[in-house]
Amino acid sequence: MLKEKTIQTLFLVTFIISSLPTCYGQYKISGYVDAGQKNKTVYLSLLKYDEETMITENQILFSTQTDNSGYFEFKGQLLSEKDKLYRIHSNINPIKGLQLVADNEKSNFYNFIFSNRDTIYFPKTGNNWFSQSKNSNLTDKEWRKLKSFEKQLEKNNAQIKNKEAQQQAIHDFAEKVKTYSEKSIKHPLLKLLAFSDIKRNDFNIKADFEKDEVFYNAVSNSLKNYYGETSYYLQYQDEISKISNVILQQKYTFQKKLNYTLGILVLILTVISVFQFRKLKALKPQKIIQEISSLTLTNQEEKITKLILEDKSNKEIADELFISLSTVKTHIRNLYAKLDVANRHELSSKLKNHPWD
Repeated sequence: MLKEKTIQTLFLVTFIISSLPTCYGQYKISGYVDAGQKNKTVYLSLLKYDEETMITENQILFSTQTDNSGYFEFKGQLLSEKDKLYRIHSNINPIKGLQLVADNEKSNFYNFIFSNRDTIYFPKTGNNWFSQSKNSNLTDKEWRKLKSFEKQLEKNNAQIKNKEAQQQAIHDFAEKVKTYSEKSIKHPLLKLLAFSDIKRNDFNIKADFEKDEVFYNAVSNSLKNYYGETSYYLQYQDEISKISNVILQQKYTFQKKLNYTLGILVLILTVISVFQFRKLKALKPQKIIQEISSLTLTNQEEKITKLILEDKSNKEIADELFISLSTVKTHIRNLYAKLDVANRHELSSKLKNHPWD
């Protein structure tokens, strides 16, 4: 009987649980502003990835008032399920409006990574409001490690005074942060924030994009996979696309100038070639004539040459000049040698423009 009642109880509990509506994540942001003032306004803002040191009214999501003890609280289900960058802040002087103050003695804001599933608590800390936070978000903890790594690099570079050495230090900072991002960071938001830190240090992103496009495309792909085509991905993609378009435009302009220059060179070379060809063509007969004139032909060889050009046979030449056939053949061999020809046809072609006296 007891066993049967136990089974019935378990069945009832299971039914009640299965009948409940689906539970969604609920965030809670709470803590103290030790300002010595009652009803102080505290703001919660959602930031773009490159707005860590910027403050505008458009960033603000919610505001609340502290109680008499300085306690404040935000909670609900209206934040994103994805990790995003938020800020908690309160104005030190309400008359001056929105201001961010961060130094060793006084601080009035705190940036952190958070989602709809997380809680964060800020204990009383005197003038440095919102410090020593306790955040359940694991990505935020990884971000603090990245910040610590970058802070140590900046501390080492702060001692450099030479301008050339400063430029090299900026380059080294970027390369080390990129390497850290590739090896030690998996979350796309942290990769994006690392990119923002590189950009903020006056690093030449365009030149680096040309050299290492793979790194920037990898950041883009990881953002799209995690956030889809929403704000962080779209903002980053817009910035990278602008850099890529500038590079493509420069390459197009260079190629256009190169093609124009090559076209001009080809045209010039063509004109020179045509001119040289015509010049050589005009000079060739004269050159041949000069070559022939420079040869010393005997009177008998000239006579035989003229008769050859008249298509006389060897016998006809012998009869007309009253010499033997063998003598004619000897003179012809000497002519061929002097004129560098092999037969009557070549001799006729070479001497057709020769001016005979």
